[in-house]
Amino acid sequence: MPKKLRKTLGDVNAPSVVTLRELIDTQNKDTIRKWCLDYATNKLLPIFEKHCPSDERPRNAVNAAREYLEGKVKFPVVKSIILNECHAAARELDANPTAQAAARAVGQGSAVVHTLTHSLG
Repeated sequence: MPKKLRKTLGDVNAPSVVTLRELIDTQNKDTIRKWCLDYATNKLLPIFEKHCPSDERPRNAVNAAREYLEGKVKFPVVKSIILNECHAAARELDANPTAQAAARAVGQGSAVVHTLTHSLG
């Protein structure tokens, strides 16, 4: 069975993305991580939760990422929650592209605790 192609928004070589990458390069890791988690919490989760109010999986991913930064959990725990909860929620939402995109973006924002390049996602 062929692998399903994922939708992307924009081009990695677009001027706006290049500018964002350059800005990211000037910041320290903690600043980027905090910004991504705050953005996911304040901007993306409300979009997801408007469409799926009883689904806590994306919120669990953000909370686990914060707990990782606080030294409360190990990264494999966070990775499992991001992949097996947050991105699983997105995979189930083909009929709701808005909620699906929000869940994927929350997963990317949460994954920044491990890899800063996820901040572009």
